[in-house]
Amino acid sequence: MNSVAFRPIDQLTAEWETVGRGQESENAWLALIGREPDLASDAVSDLHDLVAYLRSAPRSGERTDAALIVRSMLRSQDAHTLLPRAILQALLPGLVSVARRLSWGAGGDWSDGGTFFSDLVATAWEVITAWAGQDRQYAVLDLLSATRCRMRRQFIGRQGTKELLLGPEIDEGLLTHSWLGTTALDELARAIEEHIGSGLDPIDGAVLYGVRVLGLTTADLARISGRSRRYLSGCRIRAEDHLRA
Repeated sequence: MNSVAFRPIDQLTAEWETVGRGQESENAWLALIGREPDLASDAVSDLHDLVAYLRSAPRSGERTDAALIVRSMLRSQDAHTLLPRAILQALLPGLVSVARRLSWGAGGDWSDGGTFFSDLVATAWEVITAWAGQDRQYAVLDLLSATRCRMRRQFIGRQGTKELLLGPEIDEGLLTHSWLGTTALDELARAIEEHIGSGLDPIDGAVLYGVRVLGLTTADLARISGRSRRYLSGCRIRAEDHLRA
């Protein structure tokens, strides 16, 4: 890895200055509030205004409101073709945070940080469009977590010979804390850690953490841990039963 190139971020920002303004952007905003009338605001006339509000919300303390807006945008994404692009632009600060957590692709096959970030953006786009119509309470953080997990799988696929230690060590650094607070995945990670101290088998907890928080499959875990899928499935089931008890 030679350097962290920010050109993809600059390109996205420059592009948004063009597509975020104009008649189509206004039409997209009208289509969105047609589906989600509670979003209507005199201060917003197009998607550019909307994203600008979302980007300023953390600084103004209006995180809860911003989270609800992104949730609505994801839920009604099919109202206009520009809405997924607006979601991506709103996620940009969170994607930078994800890139930092993943060291801008250091240790992977990317030539520099810019190339890695381009792949990260493409992955985020896939998640955004695949989740169109879904009503997710933690929309922003779930989107970022899913993007991060898909990118981590690329590292795992390239480093499949490395051993995964299945034990009580829960690396909180793997969780993405973005500009809208904590996600349900963070809550689950904390619950697993707490239950390990109250009777949950550490290996069972680690398997559940890998599946539910990191987004790995039992096949992924089997390949990198050397344990059978049947064994790992049993661990996951026992951990889930323990948390439900």
